[in-house]
Amino acid sequence: MKLIRQQYLDAANNQNEDLGEQNLKLISSEIVSLHKLCKVADSDSAGTAYRDLISCQGSKIVEDVNLEEKAGREIEVADVEDEGLTESLKSLLFMYCSLFPLDYEFRKYELVQLWIAEGFIGDRHRERMEDTGILYFNSMESEGFFVPSKSDFSVDFDSVFSLPIYNASNFLYKINTIKLSILEKRIYRDGYFRAVDGKLDGASEMTQHLSVIFQNMDEIGFGVLQKFQRLHTLLLFSGSWSSIKQVPRNLFSGLKFLRTLNLSGTLISELPSSIRNVKALRYLDVSHTPIRQLPEAIDSLHNLQTIKLRGCVNFVQLPKGIKKLTNLRHIELDIIRQLDSLPAYLGKLTNLQTLSAFLIGRDQGCHIGELKNLNHLKGALRISRLENVLTKEEAEEASLSMKKSLQSVELRWSSLLVENVREEEKILECLQPHYGLQELEIQNYGGSILPAWISNPAFADLLVVTLYRCKNCELLPSLGQLPALKFLSIIEMNEVKEIHHQLFKNDQVAQEFPAFPKLERLEIDIMLNLKEWTAIKQGDLPSLRKLTVDSCPELVTLPSLSELKSLKHLEFRRCPKLLPLPHDGLPTSLESLIIIRCPEVKEWCTKGGGEDQDNIWHVPSVWLDHEEVSKRKLKLFYCCSVHLKR
Repeated sequence: MKLIRQQYLDAANNQNEDLGEQNLKLISSEIVSLHKLCKVADSDSAGTAYRDLISCQGSKIVEDVNLEEKAGREIEVADVEDEGLTESLKSLLFMYCSLFPLDYEFRKYELVQLWIAEGFIGDRHRERMEDTGILYFNSMESEGFFVPSKSDFSVDFDSVFSLPIYNASNFLYKINTIKLSILEKRIYRDGYFRAVDGKLDGASEMTQHLSVIFQNMDEIGFGVLQKFQRLHTLLLFSGSWSSIKQVPRNLFSGLKFLRTLNLSGTLISELPSSIRNVKALRYLDVSHTPIRQLPEAIDSLHNLQTIKLRGCVNFVQLPKGIKKLTNLRHIELDIIRQLDSLPAYLGKLTNLQTLSAFLIGRDQGCHIGELKNLNHLKGALRISRLENVLTKEEAEEASLSMKKSLQSVELRWSSLLVENVREEEKILECLQPHYGLQELEIQNYGGSILPAWISNPAFADLLVVTLYRCKNCELLPSLGQLPALKFLSIIEMNEVKEIHHQLFKNDQVAQEFPAFPKLERLEIDIMLNLKEWTAIKQGDLPSLRKLTVDSCPELVTLPSLSELKSLKHLEFRRCPKLLPLPHDGLPTSLESLIIIRCPEVKEWCTKGGGEDQDNIWHVPSVWLDHEEVSKRKLKLFYCCSVHLKR
């Protein structure tokens, strides 16, 4: 409250009227939100603080408060009626965040999972609890309870999108400490305690929600935690490092009410089997620990909703009995890179929403048909080892088109050896995802043609397509018909000899828009037998910003690029036979040109782009074999070539 008061005084005394007025409005918004919290907070603490703040203003800011409350009243009522986010629930949800360290950064969906585990969010009508939680979070963010911190684009193999620009889960948030301050006095009376530096002085045995911020085990004393037998929440925040290497075997004997357990970032390599006693446990986070596996005793935790194993590089095996945890909603770990196989009969986990990959086996309970009833899966799903699917009937059992919440699907064969090409084509034809998909990748496919569904314009939301090592395909599908496609990568399709009109348009289907109307980035990489790319029709690729052609040793000719009015970046790498670009040169929109180990094209550049010097001189940045070439140097090259001709 002192901070807001000082902000008000600074704003009121600001000599810059515009800046002062802006600050006053921002602070008015803060006071409105704090006033709403006061309605549900303790009158002695929050109410006094609110009145103390109001007493320091003039009539101007009070008027702003009244106007904003009046303007926002209809929205607030709509939120309460439509979303169920009452003021008391909002206070409860925000109070839970008091357990975090003040500078703690978190993702939206992580906080929502914690809210659900604590029972703050229940099933409403037919909405998922997660969807309801996201609505609550967004509403509270708009009121300033949560402050965007930064975007985290570190490698996350479980992320939905291969291109981070589309991955909303990358955004990190912090709590608004100003808003939190009004609840601080109430927190410790309502069963919440944040132990800073591991100091538990003042924590009552009646504490229900406990977080411990520490640096080493001596400061915590795991034994002390056993006295808090009413705990619903135990969150350990170990800072940059931790000395905790094991969990006492009797710790869980008394924590029978525990719902949320976060041991992430510690050095534990195992959990004791006594965890079976924590029957109420719903949320278990052991991310970024050296843990190798979970105890089989975990299969008795029938209320478990979330298991987080992100960054557990030593983890090798999920419990065999995990199929018994029918309330499980999220299994978070890098399955493709960490596990050799999945436990049998995962198809029984019909509430599952997060599963980064499904590894198909040939043993009973490991077939692709286990996916049939997992229709709540959302986000990204990699289906791997498709060579273990032997018939199209098996593929149909997966009912992939029924998984309406999936945003990204990867279909992957592990081996390039194909026993039956025709059967493999039928199998892929039966693995069509739903039309709302946003990203698709096909890897190591052995058929000679790609499925008809891949170019269906009904995929109106498909943004990203990657075709990787489809080694027997000679023709590219008509992907130009996809109305929303932004990123296309064609990699190691070595039987393709020509890129022609079929990629852009299917002549047998009427198409009302130009080919690739939204495509921004096109990558053609390692196409060992590609020899020719024929004409691009005028109007096609109207949004293309970046074109990369790499490692195509037989490529000789390209189409005219001058009509690509949006093209900004053009790269040709390792195409030794590529002839000079067509006489009409480069588009005027081009900002950078990179040529590496393409001798004919390099020579064309040094000669000023052919007869018309403006073909290349207008490009601001030109790189030839890793060396940036200035416009002055290009002109010098051109003059020398003209002189030699004479």
